[in-house]
Amino acid sequence: MHAEITSNKHQSCPVCGMDLVAIKTNLINSTVKDNDFPVVKIKSSVAHNLGVKTAVVTRGRLLRNIETMGKITRVDPMARRTITPPIRGELLFIAEKYQGDMIDHGELLFTMTSKKLIEMQVSYQKAFNSGDRATATAMIPSLRKMGVSLEQIGQLQANKKPMPVSIYAFEDGFVYTRRGRVGESVHTGFTVFNVGGNYQVIEVTAEIFERQWSWVSEGQLAKMTVRGLPGIKFEGRVVRVEPPVGYTTRSLEVALKFRTNNQQLSQSMFAHISIVGQAKENVLQVPTDTVIKTGRGDRVVLLVGDNQYKPIEVIAGEESDGITEIRSGVKEGDKIVASGQFLIDSESNIQAGLNRMVSNEPEPKKTIKTSDLLTMKNLKKID
Repeated sequence: MHAEITSNKHQSCPVCGMDLVAIKTNLINSTVKDNDFPVVKIKSSVAHNLGVKTAVVTRGRLLRNIETMGKITRVDPMARRTITPPIRGELLFIAEKYQGDMIDHGELLFTMTSKKLIEMQVSYQKAFNSGDRATATAMIPSLRKMGVSLEQIGQLQANKKPMPVSIYAFEDGFVYTRRGRVGESVHTGFTVFNVGGNYQVIEVTAEIFERQWSWVSEGQLAKMTVRGLPGIKFEGRVVRVEPPVGYTTRSLEVALKFRTNNQQLSQSMFAHISIVGQAKENVLQVPTDTVIKTGRGDRVVLLVGDNQYKPIEVIAGEESDGITEIRSGVKEGDKIVASGQFLIDSESNIQAGLNRMVSNEPEPKKTIKTSDLLTMKNLKKID
């Protein structure tokens, strides 16, 4: 009770008669950094009763799936798609398919060529054969845009002659319209075929969070479920990514299309959307529940020895599907606490606070020791 009473040996307090208690030096560190945390020791039986469980820091693929809500904005009962030439040029072949005829996926519809297409292929061959791989690689996107397939690019690398581009059917369906004839010059907006299938197209609009902007691009796969149709999943793709809308909401709007024969979907219905984003490879990751988020940063509780735990500051990255990327702070194979980490972290914070108080406490101007107090009592008796 009398903190000013100290002694270098075991005895009782001369004021109140209580036994002096030895100071536990293992709880006191003379130098404690502000961002350092003491090790917390917990007996195995206590850890078991507290439900302490551990997880291992792993390295692998971080799936960047986006879960959001969307709204059906349009239902097209007679979906059609126009097939146009990728370049301005001359038709060399056109399939004998007319209105009502069935076409199969991968069936050749027409071929065409142009002077610009041949010149581009010759330039690519020259750059590739001369060893200028940087120029040749830079030309591939232009060739692909002109309708040259990857197989044809491989043939050009093997010194095959420049060839016309071939356009194939992208799906099974029916021909609605057919235009053009062999030898006719056509431009990029000219409709050669108008095809469609016996399905309807569902257009959906959804919004995603700011941190997910870089995860979305056109062509990504998406899945849709509607509460009114339990157990039914619709598959589609992202067809358009709009610029950010709204300063306060900080959201990004995406448009998706789904093909289905289900006649129960209607406009203005709400749906749950799952967009399959591009995965991030070779990522150091931990379960999201293991990360303790504070106002000063993130940390995890690391198992440093037998029944010894220590909070460690980490830099967390992206988070998806209950998994969080860790950019620094731990390494692969480390064991961290997955259950009970908040209790251990709190205990370590308390100890760190006590350590700082002890290490920063100024020396008292005058300390009354037990021997001095006994001497003063003896002097009073003599008087």
